[in-house]
Amino acid sequence: MAEIFTVPCTRGAEAPLAAELKRMGLQRVVEDRGAVHFRGKREDGMRACMWTRIGSRVLLRIARFDAPHADALYEGVQSIDWSEHLRFDDDLWIDFVGTSRTIRTDLFGAQRTKDAIVDQLRTPSGARPGVDRRSPDVTIHVHLRNSVATVSIDLSGPALYARTPGREVGNAPLKETLAATILHLAGWPDRMRTGAPLVDPMCGSGTFILEAAGMALDRAPGLSRRRWGFGSWRGHEHSTWKAIVAEANERAEAAPPIEGLIVGYDSDARAVRAAQKNQQVLKLTGPVFKARPLKDLQPEGGQPGLLVTNPPYGERLEHTEELQALHGHLGDMLRQRMLGWDAFVFTRAGVLSKSVGLKTERRHILHNGPLECRLLQFAIADKPPKRFQTAAND
Repeated sequence: MAEIFTVPCTRGAEAPLAAELKRMGLQRVVEDRGAVHFRGKREDGMRACMWTRIGSRVLLRIARFDAPHADALYEGVQSIDWSEHLRFDDDLWIDFVGTSRTIRTDLFGAQRTKDAIVDQLRTPSGARPGVDRRSPDVTIHVHLRNSVATVSIDLSGPALYARTPGREVGNAPLKETLAATILHLAGWPDRMRTGAPLVDPMCGSGTFILEAAGMALDRAPGLSRRRWGFGSWRGHEHSTWKAIVAEANERAEAAPPIEGLIVGYDSDARAVRAAQKNQQVLKLTGPVFKARPLKDLQPEGGQPGLLVTNPPYGERLEHTEELQALHGHLGDMLRQRMLGWDAFVFTRAGVLSKSVGLKTERRHILHNGPLECRLLQFAIADKPPKRFQTAAND
């Protein structure tokens, strides 16, 4: 019997995530608000854990029921046979999202859910599951919406964007899941198969470059993780997971090299060193990082390709003029240097998105945490504007 899985994502990433899941061969994929659902076997959920770059978690639905008030929530949770999912001495964590007229906070909803589970599993001697937020054996996700509660097992455990152990980050790190979303919207999964190069001239700690390299090298993002939410779950099929890991390793070993095709620059040498360290942790051979200012931007790879970047965009209004100038400088460099390339610039909505000074082919609305942002798509002309040609001749 097919089971229902939910893969949450950042707002605006639903369509790329659905396309990614379909490319994995998953069935009955349906977009929702801030998530994508699919149906399949438990091994399909584990495969999604291993391979999704865009999803933030993978949830396996185990129950859905009406919960118009707190007592109905308690009774609905108690109707689940929790002995199928955890042991009486396991530690659990409840991730509760949603409110109603009588369940006014996530904390209260989580408390009632925990009480229902503990009361069912408590032994005659009084032994019962404990609560551990940092390292639970099983995490239970409850989503309350329109007085309907959906209860799921969190198969992923720690959020899936945390896939680089000991990752070094800069001042404004971009989550790997958001970077992967942007690369999908930029068309990288198709362009990389043609041998097209990719450049990020403001790469920071290398998130775009490392995500792009992972895709090109067919290295599953889950290979770097050591802890999963399903590790101590009673429904976990160890032999199935072992086979999924073996397949992922085989695919990574069989991938062709990408030497010189994926390049990141940054004017901050410390950021470049952090990117190189992250590259070593992820065991990705091929991408190149260089300490180089934006004014020295050059095309790479011998053919027009993709430029994808996330220039600083800040939140403090007093920095707006400086950031506008940086975005304008980026636009000038694109027009002069990256002839025939396609450029994708991810920045804050508003005045900064207009400061690049190029005609936008398309805009995608995405959220970076609470900030509404824009992914701007530019098709760079084959020749620079006349004013730049004149400057070069002078």
